[in-house]
Amino acid sequence: MALTKTSAVDTIDAWQNVPAGTLVVGADKSVADSYESLLTIQVALVEAVAQSGCNVIVEFSYTGNDWAKLIEVQGTAETPATTTINDADVGAAETSLTLTDATTGDFDVPGRLWFIKDGTAANSEAVRTKVNVTHTVTLCDALLRTHANGLSVYDRCDEWIIPIPFAAAYVRTLINNTDADSDVYFTTRISKVTSLT
Repeated sequence: MALTKTSAVDTIDAWQNVPAGTLVVGADKSVADSYESLLTIQVALVEAVAQSGCNVIVEFSYTGNDWAKLIEVQGTAETPATTTINDADVGAAETSLTLTDATTGDFDVPGRLWFIKDGTAANSEAVRTKVNVTHTVTLCDALLRTHANGLSVYDRCDEWIIPIPFAAAYVRTLINNTDADSDVYFTTRISKVTSLT
């Protein structure tokens, strides 16, 4: 008989700013109820100045204390391209949006993950280009949120998916933005298998 799994995806850290020269410790998340856990981390470059590439550290714990480093990765070092939304109707569930200049940078490159920097940090989101025609970008997935016309967008968002060991009870992410000039935004989510029947 085949097993059926029950899974869920939870946001651990909503999109938030990490100022230049700052280390942010993300929220603790229990994975004690999970048979298998995958942590998704996204880090977006949000200023059109050179970014040296922040350090992303994933830690685990058995008790919620005595944290130990599981893995450390380095973000992309570059100066991201930026433009603005030029679309009066950018609602949640839309599958395309028009930019002022989609050919600036890599917004028009199929498969590129890029970032919409909302006025409220937690309402920001990463999107992926499917195809670009003139300056209208069709996305691989529908927008999760509504965004105001004129918002800035940036053409670089890094993404990592980290398997969490079965024996771990807690996980958290540290974003160490060692760059002296450029902020970044980050978010984390956890996918958990909570039962097998």
